[in-house]
Order: sequence, then structure tokens, then C-alpha cells
Amino acid sequence: LKNLTMIDKALELVEVNSGERIDPDRMPPEDPETFALLARGDLEGIFQLESSGMRQIVRDLRPSSLEDISSILALYRPGPLDAGLIPKFINRKHGREAIDFAHAALEPILKETYGIMVYQEQIMKIAQDLAGYSLGEADLLRRAMGKKKVSEMQKHRSIFVEGASRSGVDTRVADELFDQMVLFAEYCFNKSHSTAYGAVTYQTAYLKAHYPVAYMASLLTVNAGSSDKVQRYISNCNSMGIEVMPPDVNASGIDFTPAGDRILFGLSAVRNLGDGAIRQLIASRDSDGPFRSLADLCDRLPSNVLNRRGLESLIHCGALDAMDPEANRAQLIADLELLIN
Repeated sequence: LKNLTMIDKALELVEVNSGERIDPDRMPPEDPETFALLARGDLEGIFQLESSGMRQIVRDLRPSSLEDISSILALYRPGPLDAGLIPKFINRKHGREAIDFAHAALEPILKETYGIMVYQEQIMKIAQDLAGYSLGEADLLRRAMGKKKVSEMQKHRSIFVEGASRSGVDTRVADELFDQMVLFAEYCFNKSHSTAYGAVTYQTAYLKAHYPVAYMASLLTVNAGSSDKVQRYISNCNSMGIEVMPPDVNASGIDFTPAGDRILFGLSAVRNLGDGAIRQLIASRDSDGPFRSLADLCDRLPSNVLNRRGLESLIHCGALDAMDPEANRAQLIADLELLIN
């Protein structure tokens, strides 16, 4: 949900700054810049791909489609990782390992995952196409395999092998295929879930590739409550050549906001500064003009709105630096007690 909020904020910022309204569901599906960003491992703030382990996998995989992204999200779990399916998947994608199908009818079902059973839906489709199962029966088979019910499995094995032989599949091949399905059913993931996640991953990567300033500003805004993440994402901004300017009581809004090719620090990420204090500070600035000094700030915002801790935070983070170039932070802290009295 946080990522959907962040995408929405990024789209709003793009519209405010360029007048262009992007429909996230109509982004070009095979955008080269998006896949280039994923291939080079620039994954800070990319949904589901931020962890260090995942970053290396995405670099090695160099995904080139939504199917690749969805597959890797489905495979990045303890079972498939322990079974070594990810290196196999990567090697098959890049032609370092042969892709083989036990039967020609499996090719259209397993082609997008390079001959590896990744999804529950693939197991159901194999049962339908090769053994004549109905959708309902295929779902019962999937459930029995997932729960490893031995008696159920024996019953299904004979139904599967008989159905496959009626479709012209050799009995031995059908029996081996059933064993494979049983093995993979332990790891198989729900494709509709994985693809929905993959779509959100793609949208975040597309926005970061094409609208980096708006994207990073919205990413910083939704993570404003976590100083660790704010530091991490500011560091990522610096590596991307995007300067994050310090907070300023006369310029900053609640959120991080784009200012040309730079980002202005949002007041919501300043510690000890409540939402009410920020809103009143901005309202006072809008109605009575910019603040001229620390004394002016204290006069215009009563202590029950902006208390000592809030004022100290504003001084320490540099939000008053631009207001009075003559004063330094140590001097302002020293003056604070007198001004509050």
C-alpha cells in the first residue's frame, strides 16, 4: 500500500511539474530504459527488489519482460532458493543451459519460465492439457500436491497417467512428469499474485528511470518517518546526480518536493516537528510572508504550537540558515532560551 501511495505521489508531482498525466496501467510494457535500470542494479526504492540478495540476482538475470520480473519474485523464497532454481532460471534465460521439455505439449505452458515450473497455474494447465482434467479437478490436484496427501496423490497419479496416455503421451513420460510436478508443487507460487506484484515493481522502475526527481521526492516523502531510509535514499539521490537541498522554513513544504533537477527537503522528515506545527508554519508564511529571524518565528508561532524541541530541531537541521546568513547555529541555540522567555 505504501508503494501504491508513493506511485500516486510521483504521478502527481510529474503532472504538477510537466502538465503530463501518466496512467500507470498504460506504461509501455517493454521499455528499454526501465530494463536498463534493473540490469545495472539501481534498485533503491524499487518495490520488492531492494534487498542486497535480490539486487545481485536481478543484475545476473537482466530481466527483459514483466514475466521475468514476476518469475524472480515467485522464486525468491526459501524453497526455490534451497533447490537452486534461481541459478538454473538465469542460466536458461541466457542460453548457458539447455531448455528441455518432457513433451512438446509442455512448451507453450513452460516457455515463459524457461522450462521450469514456477507457478501453481502451470501445474494446473499441464493437468488440463495433457491429462484432460477440468479446471476444478486441476485445482484439487494442485491442493493435494501442495499438502502432500499420499492417498490423494496415488489416486491422482493413476488418473493423470491414464488421461495423459489417452492424449498420446507415453506412460513412462507421464509418470516421470507427475513426479516432477509433485517436486515442484512444493515451491510453486500463485501466478496472479506474483504478476500483480511484478506490475507494481515495473511501475516503480519505470518512474525511477524516466522521472527520477519526482520519483525520489515521493519515495523520500513516504519514508519521512524513518531516518535510516531517508539517509539511504538521499545517498542514492547523490549517486544519481540529484542534489537534496537542506530544509528551509521559508521554502520547504510538508513533503519533499522537486525544484528543477534538485529536491527540497520536506519538513515532515524533521524530528520533533509535529504535523500541526508544520501546517501552522506554512499558513503563517503564506499569510504574513517569509520569516525574518528566529525571534520573528517565535513571535508568530506560539510555544504550544512550536515548542523548544521543535525549534532546536529546526536550528540543528539548518532550516534557519538561509533566513539569517549572519547567525550561525551555535549562536541561535545560545539565543533560544532568552527568545523563548
